[in-house]
Amino acid sequence: MKYSKFEALISAQRLNRYKISCSNDTRRTMRLYKANIRLSQAFLATISIFEVVLRNKIDVHYKRQFQLSKDGHEWLLASILPGGFLTKRSCHKTCSKIEAAYIGLGDNYTHGKLLAELSFGTWKFMFAGKQFQAGGNSLLNIFTHLPANHNQGNVYARLNRINAIRNRVAHHEPICFGTGNSIGTVYVRSHFQDIVDVFAWMGINDREILSGIDAVIKVADYIDSI
Repeated sequence: MKYSKFEALISAQRLNRYKISCSNDTRRTMRLYKANIRLSQAFLATISIFEVVLRNKIDVHYKRQFQLSKDGHEWLLASILPGGFLTKRSCHKTCSKIEAAYIGLGDNYTHGKLLAELSFGTWKFMFAGKQFQAGGNSLLNIFTHLPANHNQGNVYARLNRINAIRNRVAHHEPICFGTGNSIGTVYVRSHFQDIVDVFAWMGINDREILSGIDAVIKVADYIDSI
């Protein structure tokens, strides 16, 4: 496709940063734009696996810690009902998000569907200070290989970084740039390493679980060669 047609379809404004980074070379600009999409796809696949694993680890842990309530509710629903551990005032935002998801499910509610309905941000906040304390200060137990000098704050900081790049990808923002308008993949590589590290803290081999879908580094290498 000729660049003029490509630009008309994508928009000059959207392509401007890519074009500047490629010194106005239109062929390179199109290559970089499409490579950024491939990089975003690869990262989204990685984050998708990571999010499900983290969510399930939290679920298993709290199922053990919080047995069925007297009304027979699983821990997640029980956490937002009167007396639930997330009903404390300091946890109201997390409580409200879970409550909204529960109400949205209506008669279709199941524990599994409620788990799946919640965003990565909700699971991240389970490690924020107040939510972590409300849950009994025990959630670090899912990290069987957490470095000795790390605590809840270190875990939350890593998850916050992962959530940040997840949101960039979800909002179709470019992740192929370094400083200013220069092409660079340091940002992506450092955040990919965050995921690798947190997997390791959970005792999970990233190469095994990401086998077949891990193309982040390969695409990043290609972008650095453009």
